[in-house]
Amino acid sequence: MTAADKCNIVLIGFMGSGKTVIGRQVARMLNYDFADTDDEIAQVTGLTLPQLFRKHGEIRFRSEEKLVIQKLARREHMVIACGGSLLPARENLSLLMEKGWFVLLTADPEVIKSRISRKSDRLLVSGKPTVEGISAIMTERESQYARLTDFVIDTGRLNVEEAAEAITAHYLARPV
Repeated sequence: MTAADKCNIVLIGFMGSGKTVIGRQVARMLNYDFADTDDEIAQVTGLTLPQLFRKHGEIRFRSEEKLVIQKLARREHMVIACGGSLLPARENLSLLMEKGWFVLLTADPEVIKSRISRKSDRLLVSGKPTVEGISAIMTERESQYARLTDFVIDTGRLNVEEAAEAITAHYLARPV
Protein backbone atom coordinates (compact mmCIF):
# COMPACT_ATOMS: atom_id res chain seq x y z
CA MET A 1 0.00 0.00 0.00
CA THR A 2 1.41 3.40 -0.95
CA ALA A 3 0.98 6.78 0.67
CA ALA A 4 -1.40 7.67 -2.16
CA ASP A 5 -3.75 4.94 -0.92
CA LYS A 6 -3.96 6.77 2.41
CA CYS A 7 -6.55 9.25 1.17
CA ASN A 8 -8.26 9.85 4.53
CA ILE A 9 -6.90 11.66 7.56
CA VAL A 10 -7.80 9.92 10.82
CA LEU A 11 -7.43 12.01 13.97
CA ILE A 12 -6.88 10.18 17.24
CA GLY A 13 -6.06 11.38 20.73
CA PHE A 14 -7.43 12.02 24.17
CA MET A 15 -10.73 13.81 24.57
CA GLY A 16 -10.15 17.54 24.49
CA SER A 17 -7.10 17.29 22.24
CA GLY A 18 -8.89 19.20 19.49
CA LYS A 19 -9.83 16.45 17.05
CA THR A 20 -13.20 17.93 16.09
CA VAL A 21 -12.36 21.62 15.80
CA ILE A 22 -8.99 21.04 14.13
CA GLY A 23 -10.43 18.26 11.96
CA ARG A 24 -13.11 20.58 10.60
CA GLN A 25 -10.45 23.14 9.71
CA VAL A 26 -8.23 20.54 7.99
CA ALA A 27 -11.23 19.32 6.00
CA ARG A 28 -12.01 22.89 4.88
CA MET A 29 -8.40 23.46 3.86
CA LEU A 30 -8.29 20.28 1.76
CA ASN A 31 -11.90 20.48 0.57
CA TYR A 32 -12.51 17.06 2.18
CA ASP A 33 -15.61 15.86 3.99
CA PHE A 34 -15.46 15.80 7.78
CA ALA A 35 -16.98 13.36 10.25
CA ASP A 36 -16.69 13.00 14.00
CA THR A 37 -17.50 9.43 15.02
CA ASP A 38 -19.13 10.53 18.27
CA ASP A 39 -21.36 13.03 16.43
CA GLU A 40 -22.25 10.39 13.85
CA ILE A 41 -23.28 7.97 16.62
CA ALA A 42 -25.42 10.65 18.27
CA GLN A 43 -27.07 11.44 14.95
CA VAL A 44 -27.87 7.77 14.24
CA THR A 45 -29.18 7.00 17.73
CA GLY A 46 -30.86 10.32 18.44
CA LEU A 47 -29.11 10.32 21.82
CA THR A 48 -26.15 12.22 23.20
CA LEU A 49 -23.28 9.92 24.14
CA PRO A 50 -23.92 10.27 27.90
CA GLN A 51 -27.60 9.43 27.25
CA LEU A 52 -26.63 6.43 25.11
CA PHE A 53 -24.28 5.12 27.81
CA ARG A 54 -26.87 5.62 30.58
CA LYS A 55 -29.72 4.08 28.61
CA HIS A 56 -27.98 1.25 26.73
CA GLY A 57 -24.41 0.90 28.07
CA GLU A 58 -21.00 0.57 26.49
CA ILE A 59 -21.81 -2.54 24.44
CA ARG A 60 -24.44 -0.63 22.46
CA PHE A 61 -22.08 2.33 22.07
CA ARG A 62 -19.32 0.08 20.68
CA SER A 63 -21.79 -1.55 18.31
CA GLU A 64 -22.89 1.85 16.98
CA GLU A 65 -19.26 2.97 16.77
CA LYS A 66 -18.38 -0.07 14.68
CA LEU A 67 -21.23 0.60 12.23
CA VAL A 68 -20.28 4.27 11.89
CA ILE A 69 -16.61 3.46 11.30
CA GLN A 70 -17.48 0.77 8.76
CA LYS A 71 -19.47 3.37 6.83
CA LEU A 72 -16.84 6.12 7.07
CA ALA A 73 -13.87 3.87 6.30
CA ARG A 74 -15.29 3.05 2.86
CA ARG A 75 -15.33 6.70 1.85
CA GLU A 76 -12.41 8.66 0.43
CA HIS A 77 -11.09 12.17 0.98
CA MET A 78 -12.39 12.34 4.52
CA VAL A 79 -11.09 13.79 7.74
CA ILE A 80 -12.34 11.46 10.47
CA ALA A 81 -12.16 12.45 14.14
CA CYS A 82 -12.30 9.32 16.28
CA GLY A 83 -13.94 9.51 19.68
CA GLY A 84 -11.48 10.28 22.43
CA SER A 85 -12.75 7.94 25.11
CA LEU A 86 -10.83 4.95 23.80
CA LEU A 87 -9.06 3.83 20.71
CA PRO A 88 -11.48 2.24 18.27
CA ALA A 89 -11.80 -1.52 18.57
CA ARG A 90 -9.17 -3.52 16.68
CA GLU A 91 -11.53 -4.44 13.81
CA ASN A 92 -12.46 -0.79 13.43
CA LEU A 93 -8.81 0.22 13.36
CA SER A 94 -8.02 -2.21 10.56
CA LEU A 95 -10.84 -0.69 8.49
CA LEU A 96 -9.57 2.84 9.10
CA MET A 97 -5.96 1.85 8.41
CA GLU A 98 -6.74 0.76 4.85
CA LYS A 99 -7.21 4.34 3.68
CA GLY A 100 -6.19 6.33 6.75
CA TRP A 101 -3.20 8.51 7.47
CA PHE A 102 -3.21 8.71 11.28
CA VAL A 103 -2.53 11.91 13.20
CA LEU A 104 -2.17 11.85 16.98
CA LEU A 105 -3.25 15.07 18.65
CA THR A 106 -1.67 15.58 22.06
CA ALA A 107 -1.58 18.25 24.72
CA ASP A 108 -0.29 18.46 28.26
CA PRO A 109 -2.67 16.96 30.84
CA GLU A 110 -3.24 20.43 32.34
CA VAL A 111 -4.44 21.72 28.96
CA ILE A 112 -6.69 18.68 28.46
CA LYS A 113 -8.19 19.13 31.94
CA SER A 114 -8.91 22.77 31.26
CA ARG A 115 -10.55 21.99 27.92
CA ILE A 116 -12.75 19.11 29.09
CA SER A 117 -13.75 20.88 32.30
CA ARG A 118 -15.40 23.59 30.19
CA LYS A 119 -17.72 21.09 28.49
CA SER A 120 -20.63 19.44 30.26
CA ASP A 121 -21.21 16.79 27.58
CA ARG A 122 -17.90 14.96 27.97
CA LEU A 123 -18.04 11.28 28.85
CA LEU A 124 -16.01 11.05 32.01
CA VAL A 125 -16.08 7.52 33.30
CA SER A 126 -14.65 8.35 36.70
CA GLY A 127 -16.30 11.71 37.39
CA LYS A 128 -14.34 14.95 37.47
CA PRO A 129 -11.00 14.73 35.67
CA THR A 130 -7.74 15.30 37.49
CA VAL A 131 -4.41 16.11 35.89
CA GLU A 132 -2.98 12.95 37.45
CA GLY A 133 -5.83 10.79 36.14
CA ILE A 134 -5.57 12.23 32.64
CA SER A 135 -1.79 11.77 32.67
CA ALA A 136 -2.14 8.13 33.75
CA ILE A 137 -4.63 7.33 30.97
CA MET A 138 -2.50 9.12 28.39
CA THR A 139 0.58 7.14 29.48
CA GLU A 140 -1.42 3.90 29.33
CA ARG A 141 -2.50 4.60 25.73
CA GLU A 142 0.87 5.92 24.53
CA SER A 143 2.15 2.64 23.09
CA GLN A 144 -1.15 1.93 21.32
CA TYR A 145 -1.13 5.36 19.73
CA ALA A 146 2.55 5.11 18.75
CA ARG A 147 1.93 1.97 16.66
CA LEU A 148 -0.66 3.77 14.52
CA THR A 149 0.62 7.27 14.18
CA ASP A 150 1.98 8.76 10.98
CA PHE A 151 2.25 12.25 12.47
CA VAL A 152 2.05 13.70 16.00
CA ILE A 153 1.10 17.27 16.83
CA ASP A 154 0.93 19.04 20.19
CA THR A 155 -2.28 21.05 20.03
CA GLY A 156 -1.64 22.63 23.42
CA ARG A 157 1.05 24.84 21.91
CA LEU A 158 -0.76 25.87 18.70
CA ASN A 159 -4.03 27.53 17.85
CA VAL A 160 -6.58 25.76 15.63
CA GLU A 161 -5.34 27.33 12.39
CA GLU A 162 -1.66 26.61 13.13
CA ALA A 163 -2.41 22.97 14.00
CA ALA A 164 -4.58 22.52 10.89
CA GLU A 165 -1.92 24.09 8.66
CA ALA A 166 0.78 21.80 10.10
CA ILE A 167 -1.36 18.68 9.63
CA THR A 168 -2.30 19.70 6.10
CA ALA A 169 1.31 20.50 5.15
CA HIS A 170 2.60 17.14 6.45
CA TYR A 171 -0.24 15.26 4.76
CA LEU A 172 0.41 16.91 1.40
CA ALA A 173 4.19 16.37 1.75
CA ARG A 174 3.88 12.59 2.21
CA PRO A 175 5.91 10.56 -0.23
CA VAL A 176 3.57 9.21 -2.90
